[in-house]
Amino acid sequence: MKTTTQLTLLILATLTFNSCGGGSCPAATQVLAINAHCNINNDMSQYTPLQSGDIITKEEDNTLISIFHDQDNNKVVCIESGKASIIRGV
Repeated sequence: MKTTTQLTLLILATLTFNSCGGGSCPAATQVLAINAHCNINNDMSQYTPLQSGDIITKEEDNTLISIFHDQDNNKVVCIESGKASIIRGV
């Protein structure tokens, strides 16, 4: 019984410390809709900026997005078709 309890605690401790890949977990997450539609003249100032660690999720089948680097080498995203959002740790 003692061995089972110790093994269970060891597994829980391992899962707790490794749940964020060894890094710090964000305190909360924020879901941001990607509302910027890609346009013909590629006005990237209207596109949604991406940050390190952002996760893009599609909310509809056949969603198509485009990711670009703007003039300052920042990544920005826009929607070609469908619906998508960004999950961001804050």
